[in-house]
Amino acid sequence: MARKKSVSLQVESFPQGGDVEFRILSRKEIQLILLDIAEKRTRVVLYYDEFDNYILTTLIGATTEGVWLEIGPHPPENERILQSVRFTIVSLHRGVKVQFVTDNIQMAPPANGEAFYMELPDHMLRIQRRDFFRLSVPFAPPVKCTFHIRPESAPERPAACREVCIMDISGGGISLLCDEHETELRPGNIYPDCRITLPEVGVLTATLEIKNSANIDMPNGTVKKRLGCKFTSLNLQTNSLLQRYIMDLQSETLASQKN
Repeated sequence: MARKKSVSLQVESFPQGGDVEFRILSRKEIQLILLDIAEKRTRVVLYYDEFDNYILTTLIGATTEGVWLEIGPHPPENERILQSVRFTIVSLHRGVKVQFVTDNIQMAPPANGEAFYMELPDHMLRIQRRDFFRLSVPFAPPVKCTFHIRPESAPERPAACREVCIMDISGGGISLLCDEHETELRPGNIYPDCRITLPEVGVLTATLEIKNSANIDMPNGTVKKRLGCKFTSLNLQTNSLLQRYIMDLQSETLASQKN
């Protein structure tokens, strides 16, 4: 008999292709997220029977090949789970909902104890909305965005490269720190093929649209201009790099707050 859903970790549904910005594709990164959930004993919800039923469980472990979950306390229910054909696993990682889908759950070999086993998914969703908070980017060493700017008066000329320091970053965009009298980069302009070298992660290439600008007072008494930029049409690989860097920044921020 289906039970009324009373858990907060509900399955997130998206229209076709609507989950692209949340996808993590790296098998190693997926494994590390699952291992962190297992270590912290974070609650996991296993949905089965087309989301009509669920059990609360915990993650035992994960490799780059597979995932182990604790079985439920009721043998008949465990048997129904094994006979189902589609499952969604939902949990939290560092306060952000994560979920993935699998079509096959088995009992682990006896040597591994009683546990559900499934193959590592080919992708996972880390569902952190575009309007989440921005993270400050360290200034030493600076993280820079490279623009390719063509002169408006002579668009036939080759584009000139221009490097600008990044102030902060989020899943939706970045803020740039420019000279007070910046004139080349203006709100409303769209710049393709911008390149950002993310430390320890890789090079992110994206189209940026400048949305707004504002003057800000710096601690040393000077005035700078802040430009708010939006990422447009990130592909899966680029979004995966971005989410990985954001996760690294979050970890560094939390570690510094504890010290």
